[in-house]
Amino acid sequence: MRKFSPTGLERSDLVESADSITLRGIAASTGLACGLSFIHYEKPGRVKKEKIDSSKVNLEIKRLEKAISKSRTEIIALRKEALSSVGRDLSQVLDAQLMILEDSHFMDKVKQTVIARLQNVEYVYQQEVNKTIRALDKSKDVYIREMISDINAVTARLLHNLSGIEDIKQRRYSAPVIAFAPFFTPAEIMNMRKSNVVGFVAESGGPTSHMALFAGALAIPAVVGVEGCLVKVKARQKVCLDGGKGSVIISPSINEWRSFKKRIDSLKRQEKKRFVALGDIPSETRDGRKVQVTANLEIPTEYDAQLSGENVGVGLYRTEFLYLSSTKFPDEEQQFETYKKIAQQFSPQPVTLRTFDLGGDKFTEHFEDDGEANPALGWRAIRFSLDVPRIFRTQLRAMLRASAFGNIRIMFPMISSVEQIVRAKRILASAKIELARHKVPFDNKVPVGIMIEIPSAVIMAHRLALEVDFFSIGTNDLTQYTLAVDRGNSKVAKWYREHHPAVLRLIDEAVRAGHECNIPVALCGEIAGDPKATRMLVGFGIDALSTNPGSIRAVKDIISQIDYKDAQAFSRRILSLQGAGDVEKMLSDDYRSICRKK
Repeated sequence: MRKFSPTGLERSDLVESADSITLRGIAASTGLACGLSFIHYEKPGRVKKEKIDSSKVNLEIKRLEKAISKSRTEIIALRKEALSSVGRDLSQVLDAQLMILEDSHFMDKVKQTVIARLQNVEYVYQQEVNKTIRALDKSKDVYIREMISDINAVTARLLHNLSGIEDIKQRRYSAPVIAFAPFFTPAEIMNMRKSNVVGFVAESGGPTSHMALFAGALAIPAVVGVEGCLVKVKARQKVCLDGGKGSVIISPSINEWRSFKKRIDSLKRQEKKRFVALGDIPSETRDGRKVQVTANLEIPTEYDAQLSGENVGVGLYRTEFLYLSSTKFPDEEQQFETYKKIAQQFSPQPVTLRTFDLGGDKFTEHFEDDGEANPALGWRAIRFSLDVPRIFRTQLRAMLRASAFGNIRIMFPMISSVEQIVRAKRILASAKIELARHKVPFDNKVPVGIMIEIPSAVIMAHRLALEVDFFSIGTNDLTQYTLAVDRGNSKVAKWYREHHPAVLRLIDEAVRAGHECNIPVALCGEIAGDPKATRMLVGFGIDALSTNPGSIRAVKDIISQIDYKDAQAFSRRILSLQGAGDVEKMLSDDYRSICRKK
């Protein structure tokens, strides 16, 4: 395992190349970072086979048991630490590593092999692990891939403790470091954050992987899915990372480096006052049009209390983390406690709970992986929930129970037809009957809404609006499905344009359909947090914008400086444009104009 301790970023002996290289990946955790590259391989190297004398077999077994005990102690300590820094749900991810470590059947097999073949325990253990990984490596299941990374992490830890190799907890860097690896486990991220690691770049992984969830919860910028990054980067090169855009610059120019440093310093200053007096900024235009600005949340963080203290509601609460951060499906009590906590914390502000948006790249050992050719178009979100009513009803019961403790709203994702919403509401009604029968309190009038994120939902919006209390437009998927572009595919990502006129016309159509049926329409995609787009969206008549917490101030600032009537005229001009580039230019020019008038 490589180790270095640079004393400063301006040292003349750093490895430099003549030209900068920009790599593209998938945005996993927003934020900017600059530092020196560090090539991190937690996967252990090949252990040498050694023959042992039969008289030393017991000693070899005792070494293994001692290493297991030490590794267990370390993981439990790490889990305890995770509990205080990323919360109980994510800390349970480390349970998977404990389960692997404590697999008695596997360890018995290792011991028996040591006895039978008279080989050193490190070699036997690694050989058995490699057999397991080869079997798992054939799976495309994201959960299985995460399990492989956990197995590698446990193997590395155990071999370290067997062989007395450098303790990974002892590494410290005197200058900021950006770590590169095939992937990172939650334990690695937990350990490395204390070692001056300011960013992560991984060859594999997705935006909902454990790595992305932990990096996001710890507010460390990260980019995943950067193919070939380990070939193109060398140790101790300067690196700039933009976790929001999914870009990595290796050996940046002096101007690029300085620009990143300047932006990072600016962000740090903004961070200190990010949520201060947020509630004092009016959420209405100068001519009195109210536009609620709420937060998109997916993992409990230290910022939740600050947000709720500033009377910010939750426009989208992604519940998938309950599933992705655990080794088993969350039961009703676990879900109820989570939903109840956030309902109480944000009360009386509304909290919109979205039912599981599972499927696609988010699946598990609970369901057979049949290798869907087009997972984004496959068995996911409401389709999955309706096909597994036991899980769906459990989640709805937990949400209903939480509704007795706050201002809860329930939202179904990826609705494409009236039939789906009718079936979903039928299961919701049955959950209500069950709770009422057992005299469990809940809000019988809990509002029910749907995500508008498929073109068919826009086309059917007038009919769907008759079935629900609100719409929330998910522009990320709406853009993907309208333009037929997988935004996670780097080869076609350039065609993903959320400002495409076709997407904007669908947003406009959905808002008008909702209002004609007297229901409010919110928007919760990434464009909701772009202040350049705020005037246009307000002009469409959007009733609420739900965005990442860091963008709330900028969006509210714009709303408070514009007139609704002007915004309506502006949005009409936008809709007359022919291309995404034209739209983006007009939005940028308009934004600069608003800023100049401040």
